[in-house]
Amino acid sequence: MDAPEATREEIIRLILCQLSAYGFANLSQAIATHTKVPMTTDSNSRLAELVKLGQQSERQAGRRTGTGAEIEPKADAQLATGSSGETAGSEGGIDLSRRSQAGTVRVPHFQVWYKTRHKDSATTAAFSRDGRYIATGSADASLKLIEVDKVRDPSAGSARREDKPVIRTLYHHEAEVTGLAFHPNGLVLASCSADHSIKLFDLSAAYGKHSFQSFTDNFAYRTIAFHPSGDYMAAGGDAPEVRLYNVHTGKAYLLAAGSGAGLAQHTGSITQTCYTHSGSLIGSSSSDGTVKIWDGVSGRCVRTVDQAHDGRAVTAVAFSRSGKYALSTGLDSCVRLWEVGSGRLVQTYRGASLSAANEQAVFSHDETLVMAPDARANAVVAWDAASGELLAKCAEHRQRITWIAASPTTPAFMSCSTDECVRYWSPSSV
Repeated sequence: MDAPEATREEIIRLILCQLSAYGFANLSQAIATHTKVPMTTDSNSRLAELVKLGQQSERQAGRRTGTGAEIEPKADAQLATGSSGETAGSEGGIDLSRRSQAGTVRVPHFQVWYKTRHKDSATTAAFSRDGRYIATGSADASLKLIEVDKVRDPSAGSARREDKPVIRTLYHHEAEVTGLAFHPNGLVLASCSADHSIKLFDLSAAYGKHSFQSFTDNFAYRTIAFHPSGDYMAAGGDAPEVRLYNVHTGKAYLLAAGSGAGLAQHTGSITQTCYTHSGSLIGSSSSDGTVKIWDGVSGRCVRTVDQAHDGRAVTAVAFSRSGKYALSTGLDSCVRLWEVGSGRLVQTYRGASLSAANEQAVFSHDETLVMAPDARANAVVAWDAASGELLAKCAEHRQRITWIAASPTTPAFMSCSTDECVRYWSPSSV
């Protein structure tokens, strides 16, 4: 039986959300007004994905393809529990066994294109899903919204006020901003803070500087991550439980302990939460030295990596785009790559000094590089993701780097520092 035809309102809503994701929020709102189709901040941006699926069907591809290059050993283990696993990104991804023989990747020559300053330490940053916007947070409790297209304009530093890269400054927290996440539809920015709150800001509002929704608890938040649908947020902080928030109702849930040895709750504070690209798995890292993998549907713990960093605190965790691998950062000054399905250690990246509870390693946009801050050199280091070879150090900050965020679409990244500055880096050829 054929699937029912999409209604007029469903199609228009997809168009509205896609326009907003491309940065045309005002145009989207105008079309919504003209067609009388309500535009809500919690709508999913799926038009591009549906178009891609349609194109694949027309070509009769016969196999799933990924969204980017993938670190791809030949083994394809599934989660031992049999819960909803992730499939590989693409057959053309990086093969660890072959890459070590073929040589390392050529690291781009990163340079600083733009710098902005907060009134206190710059603490966190995030890119929007389409890479068009950057949000930064600070210990001064403020947030900045930056338009990437204006960052690379040589006149950015002296342009007219309306043309400058910082297009909005947001205020509503009472203490340090500790984490940021863009809603998948690009219309909402979420921030968490040491003031015990998570706040949602409407980016489609022309002059709004305050949040329209808040979530509070009795501990400082350190991390937030949106489910790909935008309906839920996984959050954590100075409490041992990972909390799941329904964005529409505001109701909070605790992720549940699983069954079996090691599948219990964390026993220390939560340092980072993340979702896989499909949302089927949630990752969490903790000061208790563990990395945990949670089923995104049942909320139950399905895998624990104990002693992930020789008993030292794990400061961050991030999934590869296919969801087959998890990248952890620890206070043993190592970054480690784990196979999610088996819990096997795949690679260890050494050569950076990691000394703070919020430092994190990230993948580059094509996952050929792994990058992390180096506290000793006030620099960002880059490794070959496959071989683990340290390739480069990028140093411009005068003090310790607190956070790095990689663009999801181009070879670029943001770095934040206790010197109060945020810097945008990319190769000169981009």
